[in-house]
Amino acid sequence: MRPDISNLLEIQNACLYRDDSLIFSDIDFHIEEGQQALIKGANGSGKTSLVRAICGFTELSKGQVSWNQTSIDDMDSLYREEIAYLGHKNGLIHEISATDNLSMNPNISDLNGLDELISGFDLDMAMHRPVEVLSSGQAKKIALTGLILSKRSVWIMDEPFANLDDASKEFLSIKINFHLQSGGMIIRTSNQGDLSRSLRLEITLES
Repeated sequence: MRPDISNLLEIQNACLYRDDSLIFSDIDFHIEEGQQALIKGANGSGKTSLVRAICGFTELSKGQVSWNQTSIDDMDSLYREEIAYLGHKNGLIHEISATDNLSMNPNISDLNGLDELISGFDLDMAMHRPVEVLSSGQAKKIALTGLILSKRSVWIMDEPFANLDDASKEFLSIKINFHLQSGGMIIRTSNQGDLSRSLRLEITLES
């Protein structure tokens, strides 16, 4: 993060069409350090498309995403190095172990804090097993562990509480709150009642 200057992530008049069908339009919000945005809406309302556009993976039909008042389209790797993204597919290599997935993750510079995350997410019995034999909840927790260990300033998460047991939901809520208190920023989606008690800006997409 830049010293003495608050980071700013802006989504300005965002609109996306796919094959002449409108996915979302007129999305306009911003977050600063210590803030989070919760994107809500039913399945098919465009939540995943919006978070992928915010990451720079999907090109908007109109509008722009800006990092510190510069369009992310005009930046090289600076913005990508600030964000950690968790999508529905978790981004794991299924044929290797959870431990190897974390060790090979290019976004993780060190594994300090791993033991706490293994304990908090109850992953002791899963770490040395191939991801392909883990439950969907265990795989999600491995992916979340990688996101937290990345130490990136902006967490962008698509349905992060999905497939988690109650204890892991509570542990993730604690980690979300700590990230925000440390000056981090979060954008996440949900199609359920919200599972974190932390303050947030809410954006609702219509189906």
